[in-house]
Amino acid sequence: GSRRRISRARVKGKGQLKLSIEVRGRTLMLHVMEAKGLMGTECSACDSYVKMSIVPDADWKCRQKTKTVPDSKNPVFHEHFVFPVQEEDEQKRLLVTVWNRERNSRQSELIGCMSFGVKSLLSLDKEISGWYYLLGEELGRTKHLKVAMRR
Repeated sequence: GSRRRISRARVKGKGQLKLSIEVRGRTLMLHVMEAKGLMGTECSACDSYVKMSIVPDADWKCRQKTKTVPDSKNPVFHEHFVFPVQEEDEQKRLLVTVWNRERNSRQSELIGCMSFGVKSLLSLDKEISGWYYLLGEELGRTKHLKVAMRR
């Protein structure tokens, strides 16, 4: 069909993030592994970090982030995070965002993001793991898109 749900062109160029999410009881164990191809080709340097939160949530305490990896479009993070899930969180989403910290301005710009429904994560019988596309902000707040393995 010509109307594919999401055009590959829209997801190319932002990069990909490799992660795994494991569920232990009512706890999400998130392992942020590495990213690749951040910012596409036109950008020279990239100082990136990954930020995670359960949204919507006004509580900043629920946000966690990795260290910043300087000067790499293919940063390796390998950091682990634990998100305890409250009952009211079940209708929410786990949002994973990747940011570029601009050196001169101390500002950060959003490279891309993805999100996972908390309820569907809790009902997993296996961990999810692999490469996911970084999506634009609007799209990424509502879905995730796994990178298909080439056979």
